[in-house]
Amino acid sequence: MIEIVSPGSEAMDEMVKQHEYARAGIPRYWVVDRDANQTVTLHTIAPTGDYEVVTKLPLAWLLNTAPADHLS
Repeated sequence: MIEIVSPGSEAMDEMVKQHEYARAGIPRYWVVDRDANQTVTLHTIAPTGDYEVVTKLPLAWLLNTAPADHLS
């Protein structure tokens, strides 16, 4: 699942949807922030059933890597 954070929906995108996606069992949740670097945060399901942050990086860097590099 990839979520692009819209102005004014930060709380919904970062908390409510994250909880709903975890409950649905979606194994990876990518969040793209609309900050200067367009920061991408990769979350994966932890043993607790909640998401944990795996990495945070600028979108430009992510686009220059292979998807498999981020799917450990």
